[in-house]
Amino acid sequence: MKHLAFYLSIFLFGAAQPAVAADSGSWRSDTAHGYERYWTENRSGARFTIWCPPNHNIQAALIGIDIKGRLPEPGSVVRIELDHKLIKFKAGPDGYIHNDCPACADNLTYFWHRLRAAGIFKVLFEDRRYAGFSVRGVREATPHSVCSSQFAQQTR
Repeated sequence: MKHLAFYLSIFLFGAAQPAVAADSGSWRSDTAHGYERYWTENRSGARFTIWCPPNHNIQAALIGIDIKGRLPEPGSVVRIELDHKLIKFKAGPDGYIHNDCPACADNLTYFWHRLRAAGIFKVLFEDRRYAGFSVRGVREATPHSVCSSQFAQQTR
């Protein structure tokens, strides 16, 4: 439960206080509260964010997806389509997608590389909320490896 308050504060206040920012088309990268953040927002206000921890540990990375002002329901399945390939994630108890198991980290790694090469990017929640996102600039905004320390090098 104490993690929920931390993640919520990152989600709500992280956008207001970026320390370093890089803009690459529709995708952006910056840091907030020590976390590297890779994110995009569509025209309807839906936001997709990948949070990488300061230690660059893939298993501590989080994915936050806000569609119509809300994260997915806790414990629900989140379906992501990248170029007609479906990748499924499970929302954690706080609505964020946690990658804290070996299979979860492998799924994130697969997703990361598919995302960097994708032409189509769509998200569907179990409650039928849906959003499409641009992939314009994703290769420039994200490092080649998942949560690698390349971000610091990009902004120098």
